Amino acid sequence: MKTTKIYTVLSLVLIFAAVTSTFASAIGKITSDGTVNKGIRHQVNVSISVEKPLCNTYLIEIRDGHGQLIAPAQRFVPGVSKYEFFERGPASGVRVAKLVRAEYGDRYICEYELFTTPAFVAGPFLTGQTYRYDLFPSLQPNKQ
Repeated sequence: MKTTKIYTVLSLVLIFAAVTSTFASAIGKITSDGTVNKGIRHQVNVSISVEKPLCNTYLIEIRDGHGQLIAPAQRFVPGVSKYEFFERGPASGVRVAKLVRAEYGDRYICEYELFTTPAFVAGPFLTGQTYRYDLFPSLQPNKQ
């Protein structure tokens, strides 16, 4: 009897995960009738002119006021200035866009690190609207 309950619960979890990911993957995509599936669109603009090579990996994140990611982080690529994130809506509160150093185990000790002041947007976030965040990273000498 225990085995049956475990398989039942496991099946329900897998079904729920599949349905959730299916619905989430459709946000911001063009449907068959040519309209965009409406969600909240967050556009992060990164303005930087890097003259020195970066030796660490950086991520662009958008978090809510509680520090939770609202969409998966995206890898920062020098030369790419626009990054788009999608969220189901409507929503309210604060959203914070920031550039952070990726923590993948050992990191390189570089002569220079990127530093960025986070960008904040507050208010109700409506579906179908685009919210813009501007980040201005600068190179700073490593303090280590």
